[in-house]
Amino acid sequence: MAAHTPVTAPAGNQDSLTGIDERTNLAGTNRMELLLFKVGSPETYGINVFKVKEVMRGVAITHAPDSHPFIAGMASLRGQLVPVIDLIGLCGNPAPATPPVMIVTEFSHTTQAFLVESVETIIRIKWSDVHQPPAMLSNGSKLTGVTELADGRLASILDVEQMLHMISGKSDVIDVPATVVVDETLPSDIRIFFADDSAFARAQLKQILDKLGLQNEYAINGREAWERLDAFAKTTEAAGKRVEESIPIIITDIEMPEMDGFMLTRNIKADRRFDGVKVLLHSSMSESSNRTKGLSMGADGFLAKFNPTDVAEALQTFLAEKYKKG
Repeated sequence: MAAHTPVTAPAGNQDSLTGIDERTNLAGTNRMELLLFKVGSPETYGINVFKVKEVMRGVAITHAPDSHPFIAGMASLRGQLVPVIDLIGLCGNPAPATPPVMIVTEFSHTTQAFLVESVETIIRIKWSDVHQPPAMLSNGSKLTGVTELADGRLASILDVEQMLHMISGKSDVIDVPATVVVDETLPSDIRIFFADDSAFARAQLKQILDKLGLQNEYAINGREAWERLDAFAKTTEAAGKRVEESIPIIITDIEMPEMDGFMLTRNIKADRRFDGVKVLLHSSMSESSNRTKGLSMGADGFLAKFNPTDVAEALQTFLAEKYKKG
């Protein structure tokens, strides 16, 4: 059974969580803090506290005409208009008898709120205690991980980025400007390796790499990524070659079951077999604090998720610098 340390959320009309990353620095320890909540069913769900700005109750919501059925409306939070998503309805549950609770989140440079039935507490867990959903649930799943709580219940981590994309109505086809191209003189046998637990995020990143004409392969979590990279490094070393000759860039998400991106980065950078390989963090948690943590682990750059032009241009720059002529 997973060992969890409960951290009780403060009570009151407004439960501020903005200081959570100042209270504890978990980067590089393969740990995270998970806010647990209910959405009108017996199941327990969770979201990484680093994405949560605050938990609020009793906030007025103004209905927005002609909006998506699961957009409850908008709320004014300190002068900022924030879209409010009905997470209860989105998960297929009826409206609760009691007033819902609002979880205000910030990621991918956007602020949005989710309506939930209730908030339980905050727990501190190891990423190694978070596991991928069963294979038969992975395709199109709204979950990125599952962990067992101290009382034997399972808590599911929602893929909130995928859910937001679904509500937005945007196309699944990535648009990369024709002006962003990769030099055709690059070695033909190089490939980009990336790791992400979200099927939605993997599909988007693969589209970007394919449109740039870059060979690529991926892992679905940090532990799988490290095991595959370690095996490849052993084979490459036995052949008298260097990993960077085949894999010049590794892109990793931060939030992943089994092993997070911070730990994966630290493992890669501490291993001389990967000398010369660039590691780029690719995350929706794009606040400066996460960039700083990533760089302290040895990362060579930070890519904000769901911004294909920026990702493509950054890859173009890194590859041009590595293989510059002369």
